[in-house]
Amino acid sequence: MMVSNSSINDSFTNEAQETQLKWLNAVQYTMFTTIFVVSVIGNTLVCLVIARTPRMRTTRNFLLVNLAVADLTVAMLCIPFEVVLKLTYPRWPLGPVMCKILWPTMTSVTTCSSATLVAISYDRFRAVVHPWKPRFTSVQTTIIIATTWSVSYVLVIPYLLVLSIKDNYCREVWPSAVARRTYTLGLFVIQFVVPIFIIAFAYTKVVLKLRDQAARFAVEKKDQDTATPEITRAGQSSSFLSVEVSDVNSISGSPLPNKKFTTRLNKLVLSPKCPRTGQSSAIQRLERNTKIVKMLLTVVLLYVVCMLPNQVVWLWYEFGSGQNSPYLRVLLTLGSSMVYLNSSVNPILYAGMNDEFRRGFINLLRCRCRRPINK
Repeated sequence: MMVSNSSINDSFTNEAQETQLKWLNAVQYTMFTTIFVVSVIGNTLVCLVIARTPRMRTTRNFLLVNLAVADLTVAMLCIPFEVVLKLTYPRWPLGPVMCKILWPTMTSVTTCSSATLVAISYDRFRAVVHPWKPRFTSVQTTIIIATTWSVSYVLVIPYLLVLSIKDNYCREVWPSAVARRTYTLGLFVIQFVVPIFIIAFAYTKVVLKLRDQAARFAVEKKDQDTATPEITRAGQSSSFLSVEVSDVNSISGSPLPNKKFTTRLNKLVLSPKCPRTGQSSAIQRLERNTKIVKMLLTVVLLYVVCMLPNQVVWLWYEFGSGQNSPYLRVLLTLGSSMVYLNSSVNPILYAGMNDEFRRGFINLLRCRCRRPINK
């Protein structure tokens, strides 16, 4: 009787696990399809808009193109093969070459994304905190982009070397558990911890600088608003200008200005509506920098939110009790899904938080939609 009850419980457990697995797969396949479509279309639009808009060909935007290329790589290489592997698990159908390419590529692309975000934060740091320093040239930007990819691929060489087909599946074969844990921890520090600290430092300095500028402009505007009524009242007095000019003439000995000059000077200096082009352009520049920094900070925060779960699961697997957990596969699936999700969110952020990107997306889509009609 005990054996019978145990068998019934086991069957219920297996059925529950199968139902849970089917539900998880259905959700994941739906997510993969949505992420793939949004990522490919969105990141392609980012590249095209920057390529076709001369004023947007800046260092920051070229780095955003590099970020978009990394996201496109995730969408077009990693997601389709991930679906194939889930359908054929526990058999590896892709051969030994893809065993060496697929997962190291995903790891290197993630590293490249974090390095690119570091480069973008440093570019903003130079532009806002040290505006007198020259901007990066095209050659320097190209070197930065090439360096991010080179370093990313160098970091995955140990990972590539330990991957091989074992028991009909692509597995990691490390010489020891210590070597595996050392690599996992080192990759976490280089790929995640160090970049986040650098980015946090750079954007903290940027935000503090922008706050100081905003406070200074607020004080100047308050002083200007206070002084404007006095100037207006003084300008209404007919003797104001003549007294000041006569005082100057009594000191310098120069002749009195003619009526035409007096009228022009009165309009230029005494009018409360006199444009202050220098201050106005500085305020516009402050507002533009603030918007850009808000957008880039949102990109970084979403990167952290999407990448952190996967990092935590692997650390738990290596240094905790993750290897014995029945939920490990589910958590790894959710972690990888969050990584893929990060490849699709940036174009949505650009469209929602940046006017230039929004206009570029709209114009490009209108052009694509009208082309068949014109034919």
